[in-house]
Amino acid sequence: MTDGGDGPPGILSYLRFSLRTGSDLAAFEGDMHAMLSLAERQPGFRWAEMGPSIIDDHVYLVVSEWDSVEQVRAWEHEEEHSDVMERWEPHYREPLVHRRFVPWQRPPS
Repeated sequence: MTDGGDGPPGILSYLRFSLRTGSDLAAFEGDMHAMLSLAERQPGFRWAEMGPSIIDDHVYLVVSEWDSVEQVRAWEHEEEHSDVMERWEPHYREPLVHRRFVPWQRPPS
């Protein structure tokens, strides 16, 4: 995990990739590492955790934190990232799960 510091909470992005049996998991992991390296150079990127599920070895999870939802959207549309996502889409056995979480703020008393 890389950590962007102790600033205010950002936007958490959660991805769940479920790959078909027979998919080249080593190639997928290689692309995941390449995308992490690319993400680390994107504006607003703070940190990421990624890896295979302990329940199903064909499921991979990615959690990342960004400064703003706009920067997450810009990352989603970055050309190299989009190309990799499109290349793997035919290998999904289930639709990609993508969720965004915003910081919770305690209401004023």
